[in-house]
Amino acid sequence: MLPSLGALLRQALTLFVLSSTVYAQKATAYDPAPFNYIGTISSMTLNGAAGPLAGGTLTVNGFKITIPKNTLVTLPSITVAWSELFVNGQPNLPLLGSVSWEATVFGNIVSGQHIAGLVYISQEATQSLTGFITSINFTTGHFFVDNPLGRYGHAYTANPLWSVDPDNPSVRASTGFPVCIPRNSTDHECPLTNRPLDTQGNYLSTFTYPDPARVVAGGLDPRIMAPLAVGDYIIFSGIKTPEGVCEPDFRLRR
Repeated sequence: MLPSLGALLRQALTLFVLSSTVYAQKATAYDPAPFNYIGTISSMTLNGAAGPLAGGTLTVNGFKITIPKNTLVTLPSITVAWSELFVNGQPNLPLLGSVSWEATVFGNIVSGQHIAGLVYISQEATQSLTGFITSINFTTGHFFVDNPLGRYGHAYTANPLWSVDPDNPSVRASTGFPVCIPRNSTDHECPLTNRPLDTQGNYLSTFTYPDPARVVAGGLDPRIMAPLAVGDYIIFSGIKTPEGVCEPDFRLRR
């Protein structure tokens, strides 16, 4: 026998009440809860009384984040303690407030407090500049590569936190081969002879190095970096400083 209309209405009403009860339930609160913020740095503080591995606070896009003691911060080429980002208690980020310094922070929200776990900091991370080398001043290197150890040319020590990677070719050709800025016309660590010339006297950008076992005196040597030369087209990125632009990373294109 078919159910009466009244019975159907009662069943529908029961289902409606049950579904309303389900949707009215509050979401489960997670504590701690994870967060990942990517944004512009507006302020930084250091707990100077806690020693060289002290923490502090970092404000990103208006969110104040606690930096615990012993936190290490990853910069474009090196990792440092939080305290190393300060000089005399003030943030040592060149032109902070005038140019965009960005942070990527992973952490947990514990009892309403944002606590960092992983921190990455860079300046205008997505910028990339290009241009031709029109001249090289052997005395100054013409443009500065943040190169405290002098690995790729003249040493530049003013902003050591934003340096190149001295042990891996962050200054390189598009093929990955390391390149350098000659310190003088007879630089044995960056010799001009390690770059062949064409018939017009221009430095070649495409050539093959010989087997290291077959290197001859004064010839091409794959164990030594290739020198940058006038006419090379480079792609570079770095940080702006009051003295100019540091280029902790660039690639040679031709």
